[in-house]
Parts: sequence; structure tokens; C-alpha cells
Amino acid sequence: MPIKPISENSWPEISKIEEEAYTEIPPESAPVLKSKWLASPATCSVYTDNKNEILGYLLSHPWENETPPKLYQKTAINNKSCNLFLHDLAVSRSARGKGIAHYLVEHLIKEAKRLNFKKIVLVAVQGSGDFWAKYGFKEIQGREICHSYGDSAKLMKIELQR
Repeated sequence: MPIKPISENSWPEISKIEEEAYTEIPPESAPVLKSKWLASPATCSVYTDNKNEILGYLLSHPWENETPPKLYQKTAINNKSCNLFLHDLAVSRSARGKGIAHYLVEHLIKEAKRLNFKKIVLVAVQGSGDFWAKYGFKEIQGREICHSYGDSAKLMKIELQR
């Protein structure tokens, strides 16, 4: 299966993909991204090709409420929350349009249900709200989003049903 757990060796490729993907907001440092993975390795993954090259990644972690965390800050481990925050999804420029993002999102939703999470919250950046809506994410109105997510950021969530 091309979706695999993240390993310590994954980070150079993940950082490269992150830099390619985010054009409206500055990328986060590797230690900040790693903190998401360390907070919840089971809800973070990479998509690889047949040469084991990483083509995309997804980072998510437990989060207590619908107010999103600030960018550029490490995430503490929180095993008590029944909510997930989908922090980051990115696909390499060369692999876009091949359904990789779709596979990563579907995999996360399946794993989140298996792990008994009740909902997934995210901040849609760079105009990605329509992409997330295809999976059932709905915009949350009236919550403050840190300006570091960019001017067009939208807070969204999906309630998970079994």
C-alpha cells in the first residue's frame, strides 16, 4: 500500500513538499511539523511511489476544541481529546492531479473512525475550502482564526459517523 506511517527519515522529503505547496503563507520549521507527528503518529501518514519516494503527506493530531492552534508553534501531546485537528496535507508538485490527496484524506477519515474520534477540524488555506467540502467538511462560522493562516482561511469540520 502506498500510504505508510511517517518515519524519522521522512522529514527531508516532507519539508521539501511543504515548501512547494505553500505559496501564500511561510512554511513551518521541521521541528514544529515533527511535533504534530510526535503528538499522534497513528494519524499522520505519507503516500509513496514504487521507489518509496514520498509524494504527499498528511499531519493530524488530537485537539480539544474547534478553535485552531496557532501556526509555527509546537503541539503538545494530548491523548484525551476525541477531536482531531488536520494540520497539514500537501502533495509534491510533480504528483498533483493523481488522486494522492484523496487517498490520504480517505485514509485519515477511516483511521479517525477506527480510533473513535468524533470529528476532524481543519483550517482551509489558499482557497482549498471547495476541496474539503467534497469530503463533507462544513465551514464553522464565528470562530477566530489566527491571521498566520492567511486572509482567505476558513475553519471547517466534519462530524464522523460510524
